[in-house]
Amino acid sequence: GHKSRVVLHSVGCRVRCETMFERMNLPKNATAWEFGAAIQAHRKTVNWLGALRLLEEVLSISLLPHIFTYNASISACAKCEQWQQALGLMAETRSVNLLPDIVTYSAAISACEKGEQWQQALSLL
Repeated sequence: GHKSRVVLHSVGCRVRCETMFERMNLPKNATAWEFGAAIQAHRKTVNWLGALRLLEEVLSISLLPHIFTYNASISACAKCEQWQQALGLMAETRSVNLLPDIVTYSAAISACEKGEQWQQALSLL
């Protein structure tokens, strides 16, 4: 049924995350935009864990993140029905002095919709 599809989808996302992250070779002096592009690639392959790992790396090496970086990470979470992670990232944007934009809200609402969290989605409107 639906639950078994969700479990298989989640496992598939985790496997893709591990293999894609291992293949991603960013230079040590990569810019926030290069990290953002790499996160975007993870989003397109339904790879939320890889996206979050790259976002963590951006923050750990003291690069100033851009809203694009967060939007790609939130979208990656949405694709794998990780609505709690998506909302956490959206909240985090403010703590790093970024203002959520229409893409941020759209991705967060999409994550809530995919996780069947309608009240959460409505609260973002």
